[in-house]
Amino acid sequence: MKIDKLVIYGFGKHENRTIELGQQMILFDGPNEAGKTTIQQFIIQVLFGFPARNQIQLRYEPKSGGKYGGQLYLTDPQYGKLVIERIKGKSAGDVTITFEDGRRGGEAELKQVLRNYDRASFEAIFSFSVHELQGLDQLSETELSRTLLASGTTGIDALTHLESQLEKQMGELFKKSGRKPLVNALAEELREMEKELKDYRQRAELYSPSIERLQVIAHRLQAIEDEEMTKDQELKEITKWQQAAPLFAEKLTLTSQLDKLEIDQFPAEGRRQMDRLVDQVTQTKAEMEYVTNQLNRLANPEKADSMELIENLLNRESDWHQLNVQLVQKQNEAIELTEERDELLALLGLTEQQAMNVDVSLNQEEQLAERLKELDLEDENQRFTQRSLQEEKNNLARAEQDLANFLAQEPTEKERLAAEEWPRISSQLAEAKAALNFQNGSAAQDRLVTFALIGVGLLVAIYGFFQATILLIVIGLATLGTGLWLFAKTAKSDELPANYAELLERYNGKEQEYETILKKVAEFDLQLDALMNNVEKSKKNVANYSSIKSNSEAETAYQQLLLEIGLSSTVRRTMAMELFEKLRKVHASSSRLLRIKDEIEQLKAQQNEWLAKAQKACGKDIAIEGLIASLRSELSVRKQKQEHWNKVKSEQNSLQEKYDQLRALQKQLEKDQQTLLTYAHAEEVFDFYRLADQWEKKQEMKRALQLTQAQLQSIGNVEGRPNWELEDAQRAIEQIQSALNQLKVERNELLKEQADKQQLTQMLVSDTSYEEKLQQFEEAKARFVDLAKQWSVNKAIVEAINQTMNELKEKKLPAVLTNAQRYFSKLTNGAYQKLSMNQTGFFEAKRQDGTYFPIAELSQATKEQAYLALRLSLAVSMKQSHPFPFIMDDAFVHFDRSRLQQMINLVKELQEEHQFIYFTCHEDMQQAWPSAQIIHLANTERSVHS
Repeated sequence: MKIDKLVIYGFGKHENRTIELGQQMILFDGPNEAGKTTIQQFIIQVLFGFPARNQIQLRYEPKSGGKYGGQLYLTDPQYGKLVIERIKGKSAGDVTITFEDGRRGGEAELKQVLRNYDRASFEAIFSFSVHELQGLDQLSETELSRTLLASGTTGIDALTHLESQLEKQMGELFKKSGRKPLVNALAEELREMEKELKDYRQRAELYSPSIERLQVIAHRLQAIEDEEMTKDQELKEITKWQQAAPLFAEKLTLTSQLDKLEIDQFPAEGRRQMDRLVDQVTQTKAEMEYVTNQLNRLANPEKADSMELIENLLNRESDWHQLNVQLVQKQNEAIELTEERDELLALLGLTEQQAMNVDVSLNQEEQLAERLKELDLEDENQRFTQRSLQEEKNNLARAEQDLANFLAQEPTEKERLAAEEWPRISSQLAEAKAALNFQNGSAAQDRLVTFALIGVGLLVAIYGFFQATILLIVIGLATLGTGLWLFAKTAKSDELPANYAELLERYNGKEQEYETILKKVAEFDLQLDALMNNVEKSKKNVANYSSIKSNSEAETAYQQLLLEIGLSSTVRRTMAMELFEKLRKVHASSSRLLRIKDEIEQLKAQQNEWLAKAQKACGKDIAIEGLIASLRSELSVRKQKQEHWNKVKSEQNSLQEKYDQLRALQKQLEKDQQTLLTYAHAEEVFDFYRLADQWEKKQEMKRALQLTQAQLQSIGNVEGRPNWELEDAQRAIEQIQSALNQLKVERNELLKEQADKQQLTQMLVSDTSYEEKLQQFEEAKARFVDLAKQWSVNKAIVEAINQTMNELKEKKLPAVLTNAQRYFSKLTNGAYQKLSMNQTGFFEAKRQDGTYFPIAELSQATKEQAYLALRLSLAVSMKQSHPFPFIMDDAFVHFDRSRLQQMINLVKELQEEHQFIYFTCHEDMQQAWPSAQIIHLANTERSVHS
């Protein structure tokens, strides 16, 4: 079931509002008093009715007196799209439900749509807040089972209500230690009447012997009944033996025949496997003979000369062409380098020897560049130092002015003292508020328990006094004393400590004022430290820049380096690097020219080596100009010869490979045959088939034996009678029937005598008062029997209901607990692995290290996660019968970030099948649920923003 839209006519602070709920996860966000709980109650009350005016729940009637109620638009998997409208009318309101096909209905149809759920059952599973997740340590197995059954089984609500009514009626009829219930009072009355009748009987001397004889007759009738039951049971046993005797004989015969068969084992489907193997062996031998004839037909051809050297050379044809191209390129490059070097020497005005004497190493270039950089840096540093010094002086003046202006806003001494004391006072104030809340919440409940103990103690003591039972008197006085002691203790505990009262009177309601003072002092101290640090930093910078002195060492180092390189010290700094670069090019050209001449010699040697390899591969002389063409011609001739040889060899190899495969298959088939023969303990195939016949016969006899044993089991346990025959059983049956007939005759005679004696006793009682008293006694006794029957019937019905509840619990509770354990383990990141019931029927959790903890010993958040896992598991188990949405009011506020994320992941998993509506005042829940539909509720305006 999914809620698609809310239309609020008037409900609490919301009037004339429409809220679209289009997703499976909806998050209502807003500050306190924004109307989140009002919307939650609107959904529940439209579904289940407005509460009566004398109930605890609020009705949320609009303060302005407008129209009361609204509409819910739903989508149900069974009923389709629905519109439920509830407005002011009778106590619960007038409801109208409109179906997708246009039909309309009222409360009866709505109850069907809600699967006969009431508000309490819905809130027990699908609607809850953080306060309702804190009772798992008090939840027993019985309470969980009843919640499970009442929520998920058709008709259980009616059964539970019937059980409560019957238990109430049983309490009105009879209580074990009561006096007011009808059966207890009537039993007391019967005891008094019986005493009076006994006095009348003692006066009738002739009455006593008859009464004694009636008692003897009653005892004998009871004995006859017991003996008849014994005989009937014996007759049944003999009849069972008659039925089982032929089966025992057949079982003995089959067992004897099975023992005579010597075969103990045989392969499964052995006959079929052996047939298949015999056929395959015959076929394989025929194919091997054909392949052998084909191999003998082929002759060995002549093998061609090796082509490897020729193919290697042709594969490197591009290398041969590249070698020739490189040789031409190197010769041309040598000519170009010679011309370039001569041009540079002419430009520099130096001979080759002079240019080569100049040191143009990278180290000298780096030193020259470093000296030039130092000259530029020396000039720039002097300019930068002057600018920085002036800038820091300006910064120092501004920092001192800012510090002076800020000191004028310093907090007063009274504010600073209040800020220092507030952290200690705030913790004490919180303790005082907690003590006041605890005292107000528990006082009423303690007084109720105290008065109940005093009342119960007085009643038990008075009843024990009238019954003259010392144990009841002692228990009553002990209970009374406990109640008085609790009353005195409660009276003392109602007073709040003086220091708590003083704190509440002085500081309650002023927390925000003191928090503001504390924040103001802290911010002032923090900003003051920052301003003073700025002043000190500016002073240090001014002193540092003032101490810097200029120098001219870079110029001297530059001139000295030029002389070391071999250049004139008068070379200008702008031309130095360009001159150095041209000298390096001269050096590079000379070195490159030497390397190229060496490479030309190497390429010529490689060309001669190629020619020698080609002549060796072809076995004849070859001209260097047509080397590649000669190699290709020779390779073509040799390939044709090799292809013929390969074709013949390939056919031979294929036939040989097929022969080897057939030979291996024959060996494997013969091995499989031998495996079957060995398993069946047979020497040859003929013996194997003979044993197969025996094995099939043995299996048929085993099946017959199993059928006989099944028939014996259906008869049940039969007393062994090893020496009996069927005729003996028939004789025993006749003897028992004869004995039963004799007992029947004796019983009839005793009943006749009993009637005579009863008539005699009535005649002996001539006193009319005795007759009247006896009549009153019988009437009272009849009433007692009727009441006892009524109580017994109610008791039987209650026991049947409890048995039904237990059976349903055994079927449904394990599945719910299994899912709950999985959810609980996921919510706790695997810290807890199991939820189970202990021996006392309450929940306990198993930690990852195997330690068990009662739920009461867990942290508040972990208890809530356990209860939440149970609720979610219960709802998932009821998805088909009760597909309702979840409505949660800040149920995750105690979760840390990790477990909150696990909870969100679990909800994302479940929201595919269930709609979740979550109300919160915490803004960080929006970031935790980015995919949810966020609906913001304003606090200051009477509106809804989405």
